[in-house]
Amino acid sequence: MNLYISRLFNEYCKFAKQCISFELAPNQYPYYDINNIECEDLKYRDEYVELCVETACEIWEKCEFSNDLIVLYEDKYNCHKKNEKKFVEKTLRALDFIQYQFEWNDDGEKYIGIRYIWRTDKINTNELFRKIIISDIGENTELDSAVYIIDNKTKNVFFLYDDRGVDIYFDNKEFINKIK
Repeated sequence: MNLYISRLFNEYCKFAKQCISFELAPNQYPYYDINNIECEDLKYRDEYVELCVETACEIWEKCEFSNDLIVLYEDKYNCHKKNEKKFVEKTLRALDFIQYQFEWNDDGEKYIGIRYIWRTDKINTNELFRKIIISDIGENTELDSAVYIIDNKTKNVFFLYDDRGVDIYFDNKEFINKIK
């Protein structure tokens, strides 16, 4: 699998692999009910977050990834808003680490991002998944749509993009029968 690409990793996966998607909490609303959404601060529901984390962890377990893993965090805009790299690092046991800049285009605009890549054999998925899930709905960090877990043996990719769902990218159709 080529991790040194000059485009977003998700674009590469969509082009090079098959995908199955899972919703985490269909028909659930992430925020407490409020009367005027424009005037009040939104507060995410803890029980919603718990449901999303639990479902993401169940999907992760079904995938049966090996312990020969890569965690890739893609800082698309090179902004390091709230120490996302340090947080990701804290949730895993790093055996090796590299980082590099990459260029990508969006509607004719060129951006320089940084890709952080850790080889690991252990991830605290509960903690990592929780942070990704609340990144978009409550913390305004940049972990949503930015963290990929890759099994080095099968090259399957687990992509929890935010509270809405998980994409699993794979090459072997037999793999997908295990997790359906």
